[in-house]
Amino acid sequence: MNKRSLLAAAVAASTCLPFGSAIAATAGPSNFNVTATLANFCTVSAANVAFGAVNAGAAATNTASSVSLTCNKGAAVTALVLSDGSNFSGTQKRMKDPVSGDFLNYNIDKPTGATFNTCPAAGAGPEWNASGIVATPLFTAAGGLKLINICASIPAGQFPSAGSYSDTVSVTATYN
Repeated sequence: MNKRSLLAAAVAASTCLPFGSAIAATAGPSNFNVTATLANFCTVSAANVAFGAVNAGAAATNTASSVSLTCNKGAAVTALVLSDGSNFSGTQKRMKDPVSGDFLNYNIDKPTGATFNTCPAAGAGPEWNASGIVATPLFTAAGGLKLINICASIPAGQFPSAGSYSDTVSVTATYN
């Protein structure tokens, strides 16, 4: 090979490489950690309780509604409590008709069973109020949504004015 060919080959080869670079190189691999700290967390809500049309003096029950409690696995729910409502008298929950001002007593009993989905006979169980339910066992094995029955009843023997009766009850979950 002559000098001219050798020089042409060297110039051609040098134009194929990026300016100021010889050969591409790699570094690594390098590892990094991904972390998170999860605190216990719960949310609570409840479906409305609708007795529908009730005859004066007759008893009525509604066990179709539930409290929705969602917590992570291992959350210690030390109290799931209901207020006595906005029309209570002592510890008696009462609905009020805004037209007549009359009251209609009702009860919400604590549900029983391992998952709190069994209602006692109407008015026969302990009242679900500030004494609450300890729901920790619901989240020992798994977190997520748990439905807890609302065991509502209207005792017989009440004869208030005809009307539309209502009350507002709040539900609160205490957890750690």
